[in-house]
Amino acid sequence: MNFLSGIIKTDDDIKDFLLQHVHVIVLNKGEMLRGEQSLDRNIYFVESGLLRTFYNEDGKDITLGFIKENRLVASKETLFLEKPSHNSIEALEASVVNTLSFNSLQKFAETSISVSKLMVSVMGTLMINLERRIYALQYMTAKERYFQMMQEEPDIILRAPLGAVASYLGMSQETLSRIRR
Repeated sequence: MNFLSGIIKTDDDIKDFLLQHVHVIVLNKGEMLRGEQSLDRNIYFVESGLLRTFYNEDGKDITLGFIKENRLVASKETLFLEKPSHNSIEALEASVVNTLSFNSLQKFAETSISVSKLMVSVMGTLMINLERRIYALQYMTAKERYFQMMQEEPDIILRAPLGAVASYLGMSQETLSRIRR
């Protein structure tokens, strides 16, 4: 769990907890980690590979985000409201994903200050990512979102299918091709 060292100081309490509660999932390209309408109360940390979150609207996949190495993903609505997620998660590359039950994390956080701090850090990361995405969608043009992605995450353009990237940026694949020229 090298990812956590960038978020919080991992003491023996956290290391022991993670060794007991983190499970590794290996996904092949195209395999689903979670389907829509699932009540999945797990937090996923991508160790290697690339995932995408998406939903289907009228037979068309709408990409919400990409999750690559050292990033995490979870359904906030499912974690906090215990409602099924509307989004699916698919492996765009062969991926290794660490999974942690939110229920286990929540229960242990009640007795461990270290784990409480970990939980706050994980939730903070999820909320910051959500806020950045909302800002981009509300205040930036699709072209500006493309250039921001090229500046912050240029590898996504090379690793993800262009149709998924275009959907994420809120444009057609043809418009994305024109912008890239």
